[in-house]
Amino acid sequence: MISTLHKLAGIGSDIGHTSSSSINFNANLPVSLEVLKQIDATRFRLKLGRKELTTKSSKNLKEGQKYWANFSEGKGGILTISNLWKQPQLFEEEAYFLPVSFDQLFESRSFSYSDFKAFLFKQLSDEQLSRELFKTYSYMLLALSKATIHLPLIYGGKKVMVQFQKQADASLIFYIAYEHLGPLRGIITPSEFEIATMYEKSLHYLQKESPKLGMITHLTLQKEIKSLFDVSDLVLDVKG
Repeated sequence: MISTLHKLAGIGSDIGHTSSSSINFNANLPVSLEVLKQIDATRFRLKLGRKELTTKSSKNLKEGQKYWANFSEGKGGILTISNLWKQPQLFEEEAYFLPVSFDQLFESRSFSYSDFKAFLFKQLSDEQLSRELFKTYSYMLLALSKATIHLPLIYGGKKVMVQFQKQADASLIFYIAYEHLGPLRGIITPSEFEIATMYEKSLHYLQKESPKLGMITHLTLQKEIKSLFDVSDLVLDVKG
């Protein structure tokens, strides 16, 4: 099942290879955008790829926050952005993603939390480790304390954040965040694959790509999808 999760993690690596200097380079799928500035009550300055634009939003957006959204350009060049969803804080900064592949972390089909914990301690003990990677491995260790494997990886030059929890029946509950597909969440069992996505365009893309997974795959739409672990989970419980 780890190998199947690996295939799913890499399924969006070929998306968006067109230059991001074009504002509509990936309008057929969800886009990642950053809120640069709030101009007034409904207008915001956004960064999309390498382009900046001003648009209206009925939803209150936070300056400096990154979102997934549907993006389209209508008649007269009118821009429409809809279905905005806040990205997990751990997904935002590429500097905190690992310069390794899924294969390098999981060289065999077997997996154990204890082995993964030992791997993290070994990385953290390296005196030559950069500040960014030390922070990344620390977050991975903190996620592990909540029985969650947190993997911020780079596939084909693009960020993909994989999180999963192994269940007592050997199934895997997972969450995956992509730059151009948005968030996915689901469960893998030995016999089938259940995947939920927030965006209809992502659903259609996954339907076309699902044969690559090599398993019976059930795809559905879900209104909200939250990560298994994020910085907000690190708030200390000081009671008692």
